[in-house]
Amino acid sequence: LAQSIGGHLLAHFGNVDWLPPERRLADELGVSRSALREAIKQLENQGLLECRHGIGVRVTRNLSAPLRKVLKHAVPDSSERIRQFAAVRVLIEPEIARLAALQAKPTDIARLHLGQAQLKDAKNMADAVAADLEFHRHLATIAGNQVLALMLASIAELEEQARLVSLRRVGLVAAHDQHQQVLDAIEAQ
Repeated sequence: LAQSIGGHLLAHFGNVDWLPPERRLADELGVSRSALREAIKQLENQGLLECRHGIGVRVTRNLSAPLRKVLKHAVPDSSERIRQFAAVRVLIEPEIARLAALQAKPTDIARLHLGQAQLKDAKNMADAVAADLEFHRHLATIAGNQVLALMLASIAELEEQARLVSLRRVGLVAAHDQHQQVLDAIEAQ
């Protein structure tokens, strides 16, 4: 029942930010308030809704939220999560670059060049991390694999922490040079 209600909720209200109040929503959907609450709880656990006590329920479509929670539970030590993520990056990033090289359009390459310039011109570590993240996220977008993009979105917070550690370790100049090698390979297809 909760799954059916959830489907109706998203079908009817998926284009709004905030859902109507619970009583009105239950009336509109023709369900009890307890069934509605259960459906909302399930959709919140799936990352589709966000409940804010005293404020309301918001449609988020944050499908990566459950995986983030699982990762924090499975590997509670943040430095260990970062270490394990670094090992995952070594496996995933070459394939992302390969797929991006096969599919990159001139506009994609121009955007990667812009990201390179932002990394080079970064005034502080926060700007450098943002430029680094943007470069790699755009590579994943160019690769055209939605499953891969969703997986990366689900670990975005972890990715940001890992990139900060990585940039501090290798330095901005080395990171820029590494990006340039990837960019040159993508341009050469």
